[in-house]
Amino acid sequence: MDESHAEVLVIGAGPTGLFLAGELARHGVRPRVIDRFPTPHTQTRATGIQPGALEILHRAGISQPFLDRSVPVKGLRILDENMEEVFVNQPPTLPSPFQFTRSLAQWQTEEILNEHLARLGVPVERGVTAQNITPIEGGVRVECTTEDGREFSIIADYLVGAGGAHGPTRGALEQHLDGITYSRRYLVADVASEGVFRGDHFLSVAISRAGMLMIAELPLGRTLIVTDLPDGEPYPDSPDIDDLRQAIARHLRRPFQVSDLRWISTYRAHRRMSPKIADGRIFLAGDAAHLCSPLAGEGMNSGFLDAASLAWKLGAVLRRGGKPALLAAYEDERHGVARQVLASSEGMHDFFYTLVERATLGLSLDTPPSDPTRQAPTPEMLHLAISDSPLLGYFGFYRAASEVKPGRRFPDRARLEGILHHLLVFADPQDSATQALARRWSHILILIDGAAFCPPETAGVPLGGAALITPDGYVAFQTDRWNSDAQGALEELLSVQFELKQ
Repeated sequence: MDESHAEVLVIGAGPTGLFLAGELARHGVRPRVIDRFPTPHTQTRATGIQPGALEILHRAGISQPFLDRSVPVKGLRILDENMEEVFVNQPPTLPSPFQFTRSLAQWQTEEILNEHLARLGVPVERGVTAQNITPIEGGVRVECTTEDGREFSIIADYLVGAGGAHGPTRGALEQHLDGITYSRRYLVADVASEGVFRGDHFLSVAISRAGMLMIAELPLGRTLIVTDLPDGEPYPDSPDIDDLRQAIARHLRRPFQVSDLRWISTYRAHRRMSPKIADGRIFLAGDAAHLCSPLAGEGMNSGFLDAASLAWKLGAVLRRGGKPALLAAYEDERHGVARQVLASSEGMHDFFYTLVERATLGLSLDTPPSDPTRQAPTPEMLHLAISDSPLLGYFGFYRAASEVKPGRRFPDRARLEGILHHLLVFADPQDSATQALARRWSHILILIDGAAFCPPETAGVPLGGAALITPDGYVAFQTDRWNSDAQGALEELLSVQFELKQ
């Protein structure tokens, strides 16, 4: 059997795997990517790209194609079964250059990511199935089989399973996705329709006694329909447009017209997470690690955030003197984020079905704006924090009252450039001690004159303080006074994570 070596092997060429491969390349590591399907899929699947993910895509240098090819989602419109507007939910957003979620079919997302990988010179080996995964000393052995039956093996220093909920890597960790499967089944379809969106780019959700019907605008004049199906009734394995029309008519008294069916499928929604998402040199990312209800549109975005986190850590270990503590932190960080995402998606699920319950009881959906049943979660994914990370620290007065603290997103992270940490000093950055520290750690951080970059409160510190930002844009360290003691505390934190430059 032929055998070859890879520093990082990525199994799965969906959005998470493709983005991870691109980020690894940006961090100086050439990955190897395999996928069991012979060609990229053409299915609509996940469509929402949240502002938090857009910031990460921007840092990777690829946000513009997503903006150019997608349409914005500016709010949520709740409709009744007559397709009449009941209320509009447009919650305030956190400061970000990307104010709206963008709607784009998953096949188009993967098209952009494949184009990006091609520019980077990273091929995707398609039609390759990972058969056996075995940890060995210093790495992982993966036995593979091609479509034509050729067998070969790859010895990888590190392995990332990004092959979705049914990918092979989690099996190698002997892990299951713990949690629940929601009782309802859903029908999802990509069609053409007319007169639904009213020209204002709102996501529309019709509520009836039968359940909910989601109508989302897609680019290229397309429409995504998501609706729940009757409990306990048989449903065809391969539904067609007549099945879709019947499902719509079940919810609405005034159904709108749909035509030109491009894709249709049924699914069940889940709230699940793998108890272990890292073990030695094997890691899980995206749906392989956690599954959430698609009603909030956060699943694919979570995979992007996983990929950004893991890519900089692997890049640091392989290229910049990173220590094992960096990779050991991945599981704590991503478990913490996954719990937040699952709670958010659960909140959106409960929001819709609380309204369904009101409709079932014959109660008005037009509740006062202050009514909790009218307050939808805001799944912009800008609020997510890595507060469980062991890579965080602070010195001096800890500004617990500030929203920006260690583990939280740095609000201006989309403006930061490069692949290293950024040290924002809101004192004199030309001070000799500061310059000496920056030289000692120049392989892992960039020194920035904080006052010239942003107000100190943006970084959660007062004037005279400092903040360290991770390569994926989270506050890793804060101090309210940048002096020799604070510098010593920062160097102590860094020395646990990186080798000092010789």
